Amino acid sequence: MESMSSRRQSFGGLLVLISALALGGNANAQAAAPDSMAIVKRFADAMIDHSRENLPHKEVPLFPLTLLRDSYQIPRIKVGNLVNARVPQEFKTTANIHHDLNLYQIFDALSVITGDPKYAAESEKVIGWFLKHCQEPQYGFFCWGEHLGWDLLRNDPGGYLLDKPKDSMIHEFYRPWIFWERSWKLAPEACHRFAQALWRNQINHDGGTISFSRHAMILSKSTSRRGHDFPRHGGFYIGTWGADYRHTKDAEILEAVDKLVAFYEGRRNAKSGAIPHGSGDFAIDKSGKKTDYVYTQSPVALAIELGYAADAMPEDLKKRMLALADGIDTCFLATPHDPGPGGKGFVLFCDPTTLEPAEYWMTKEDLDSGKPPRRVPYTGGWRSAYSGEHPHTWVVPTLIARYQQTNKEGYKKLLVACADNYLTADPESGLGQPSKKGERGPDIEAGSIGNVIVLLNEVHKLTKEEKYLARAEWYAAWAVKKFWPDEHPLPRASVKENIYSAASRCDTLALAMLQTAMLRKDPEKEKALRLIATDR
Repeated sequence: MESMSSRRQSFGGLLVLISALALGGNANAQAAAPDSMAIVKRFADAMIDHSRENLPHKEVPLFPLTLLRDSYQIPRIKVGNLVNARVPQEFKTTANIHHDLNLYQIFDALSVITGDPKYAAESEKVIGWFLKHCQEPQYGFFCWGEHLGWDLLRNDPGGYLLDKPKDSMIHEFYRPWIFWERSWKLAPEACHRFAQALWRNQINHDGGTISFSRHAMILSKSTSRRGHDFPRHGGFYIGTWGADYRHTKDAEILEAVDKLVAFYEGRRNAKSGAIPHGSGDFAIDKSGKKTDYVYTQSPVALAIELGYAADAMPEDLKKRMLALADGIDTCFLATPHDPGPGGKGFVLFCDPTTLEPAEYWMTKEDLDSGKPPRRVPYTGGWRSAYSGEHPHTWVVPTLIARYQQTNKEGYKKLLVACADNYLTADPESGLGQPSKKGERGPDIEAGSIGNVIVLLNEVHKLTKEEKYLARAEWYAAWAVKKFWPDEHPLPRASVKENIYSAASRCDTLALAMLQTAMLRKDPEKEKALRLIATDR
C-alpha cells in the first residue's frame, strides 16, 4: 500500500505547477497550466487502490459516495454538500453507480490513453457486480438514483431513513444511465426485470390511463403514484425500454414506449406545443392564479432519450418519437434565452402558452406572505438551489447532448453565447458573502466548475477557436487550486468542504479536466473517447 509520505512526495511536482499558476483575468493565459492528466490519473488510482480499503465487506467492489480525503474513511460528521444535493445523511455510507457515471468514463478513457486495461476492467467489475447484487427483490428496481444506494457498512439497500422506510425507500433516476449496452452484456436478466419494473410499478395504470411520479414508493401499499410525470424522467424510462427492446423484442416493453409517447403527445400545449412539467404539478403565478408551467430543460432531456430509443422501434412509432422530439426543440429554441455576457440567462421556467419567462410560488400563502418564488425564471450564479436560482451549467449538458444528436444551429448559438459569458466570468464572485441574513454560505461545488469546463471544451470543438480551450485550461487551473489544495489525490466536494463527495459531482470536474488535457495534447484521440456530458 502506498504510504502517506510517498503520496505527498509524488504529488510535490504537481504542487509546484499549481503554485506557479497565474489565475488573474487573462482569459487566454496558458503559461504553467496544471498537469490535469496526472491529477486525474492520480485520483483514479486512489479510488481503485485506496477508497475501499476501510470497508468491512471486502467482496463488495463498489466505491463509497463520500470519503475523508486524508484517511479514506467514510465521514461520521455531517456532510454539508449532501444537504445541498438534497441527499439525506444516510447516503454517506452508500455506493451509487448513478453518481459514479463520470468516474467510469474516466476509467474507460484512461485505459485508451495509457494502454493499461486495469481501468476499464474496474468499470466492468463495479457495474457488473452492482447489477447482479443490488436489485431490490420485490419489484426489480435497482438500488440507485436520487434516494437509494447500496449501504457499504450493512451490505444491503441504503440511503433511506431506516426508521421510516415506507416514506423514504424511493426509486428515482438521478442521471441518465449511459451504459445500457454494457449492462445488457453483463446482466441481461436483471436489466430486463428493471425495465419491467418501470412499466409495471413506476407507471401508474389506475382507471385505464397512465401517469406516474418520479418517486416509486417501494415499500408503500402501491409503488406508483400520479401527476408528477416529469418529461425528463419519462425520457429515462423510454431510454431504458429502448435498450431493452433492442435485445428482447418484448411486446410489453413496446407497449410501454408507445403509451408513454402518446401520453406526452397528449400533454402538449394547444398553442405553443410545449410540454408542461407534470399533469398534476401546479404552481402559483405572480397574479395568484394556480397554473401549470414549463421547466424548459426537462422536455429537452426527453427529446434526447426519444432520439436514442427511436431507432429500435417500428417505423410508425419511430416517426412519432422523432416528431415529438423535433417539436420539443422548436419550443425550447423559441423561448427567449439570453445566456451570453451581460444577459439574463437561460429561461428555466416559462408560461406553457406564451413561452414567456415566469416566476412561480408553491402556494398562495407563500406569495401573499412575501416569500421569494420557488421557481426563478432565469439561470445565473454559481451555486444551485432547490428553491431559487440555478447556474447556466444546470442546462448546458442537456443542450450539448441534444446538439450532438441534431446539429441544430439554434443549440449551437446558445452554447457559444453561454461559453462567451464564461470567457470573463470569475468564479471568485461566487465565493463572496451572502447578501441577506439566513442565506446559505457562499461556496461552489465541484460539478458546477466541471460543467463550465465541459461547455468550454465543447464550444472549442464546435468553433475550433483557441480562446475557449485556453479558458477551459484557466478554469482547470483554478479548480486545481481550489479542489486539490494539498497533497491528497481526491478532489474536495466544494471549495469550502474538505471531503470527497460523488453527490457534488467530483467525477464531472475530473472528467472535464481530462478532456481539456486531451484536447490540447491529442484532439484526435479525445474524439475517439466519445465522452458524454451526463449531468442532465
